[in-house]
Amino acid sequence: MHKTKLLPSLFLLFFVLFSVPLFAQQPLIDIDESSQNWIMAAEVQHCDYYTNFNVNHLPVIRNSNQIPAYGLYKNLWDTLYIRNAKIEIPFFDNQLKIMVLQEGNTPFAFPISGTLSTGYIKNRGKQHSGVDFSVTKREPVVACFDGVVRIAKKFEEYGNTVVVRHYNGLETLYALLDNVQVVTGQILKAGELLGYVNLTTPSRKNALHFETRFLNEFFNPEKLIDFSERKLQGNILTLTPEDFISIPVVPPPSAEKTPEKTPEKTTKKTSEKTPEKPATKTTETTPNHNASQEQLLNTPKSLPVFHTVAQGETIFRICTKYNITEQQLRSLNNIKGTHIEVGQKLRIQ
Repeated sequence: MHKTKLLPSLFLLFFVLFSVPLFAQQPLIDIDESSQNWIMAAEVQHCDYYTNFNVNHLPVIRNSNQIPAYGLYKNLWDTLYIRNAKIEIPFFDNQLKIMVLQEGNTPFAFPISGTLSTGYIKNRGKQHSGVDFSVTKREPVVACFDGVVRIAKKFEEYGNTVVVRHYNGLETLYALLDNVQVVTGQILKAGELLGYVNLTTPSRKNALHFETRFLNEFFNPEKLIDFSERKLQGNILTLTPEDFISIPVVPPPSAEKTPEKTPEKTTKKTSEKTPEKPATKTTETTPNHNASQEQLLNTPKSLPVFHTVAQGETIFRICTKYNITEQQLRSLNNIKGTHIEVGQKLRIQ
């Protein structure tokens, strides 16, 4: 009897998750409609790492085949912004069922040993998009599930932040870290170290901010995790449209376009006036070395942009950083194989 009831649910789950083709390729963070997107306007910075952090032998993805739920996310693998695209969630009869752990997955790991200090808040003035934990000593933060690091960066409100995408399409976010011990593209197992948080201070009321997301929209982590028992609520996560907070997506500054002005008929008065030319910044005429993707997008196309290869960097990692294809990078630098040297200067644009 139970088996008969279970089969339609499993069929629905696999239909939802695999109907999209897979291609080869803050102190307390109170989130409202504006602040949810503030991080997009902040300058992208590198995370604070320990000085002895060695990335040479870390397992990292080499191509898009290794990106979790790549097709489900419309081939979007954004390593700069936490959320910058609206993707329609494939509800069926106003429900979405996701299998949390499948056979062969590493068991779920609770992210931190600290205590829950602030819960999820929805539609009560300011919204709190996740949960916060406080600690009494320096504590490690670990990945909840198997997956790949999509973001390991520092943002204005979130501080040092790690976002991990998991193989069922879920994403977990870990913010306000003091130190980060992973890099973008790193393949993780549940329970592996992401970084550390320190003892609560007067200027920081909470030590770890934790969020759960699906297709770029966040939902209450308590739908997934029983925080009092420190375990999963169950192996089938059921979500409805009401579980998600609808926040408009604000495009990154580099993606915003200035509307073109319609030319007006020249009159006697306007023809007598000479339009003022905007001042050109000196930095815009200087070739950019090791520029971020946002700086790259804002650099005039006629100027070359170069990147100096750092320890542990690969062709794939550099292409991901600047949002260019391997073919473009190889063509600009006449690269035949896969080997690049530390200190080698590569042309990006």
